[in-house]
Amino acid sequence: MFDWWNGAFRADTFTPEAFAQHFTGDADFIVDGGLRGTGPESICAHFTRIRSTCETVELVTPVIATLSDDAQGFVQYRCTFTVNGKPGSEVCMAYARFRDGKIARFEVMGRPEAA
Repeated sequence: MFDWWNGAFRADTFTPEAFAQHFTGDADFIVDGGLRGTGPESICAHFTRIRSTCETVELVTPVIATLSDDAQGFVQYRCTFTVNGKPGSEVCMAYARFRDGKIARFEVMGRPEAA
């Protein structure tokens, strides 16, 4: 999914239909404890807002660590970005619950990466 997301960010092709391939219709997307969207349409709107304020964003692959089964998954990864010409990066830890092969809940927290 990270490869799809990176490609969609670069090509500016986020759509609710594309997010629906990965998220259930009632999926909550939570960032640092705050709900950013429920369902593909509002999750897409969240990332469209990010796309409008950042010149670049990349979810770095391969990820640092992952652990998952059919019901849930955990992933630690790096996110790099550029905002107003200034580069930055975060280390993120995410938890996902799956239902019917899609993400039914996604929670992530990120912290600035130590220089």
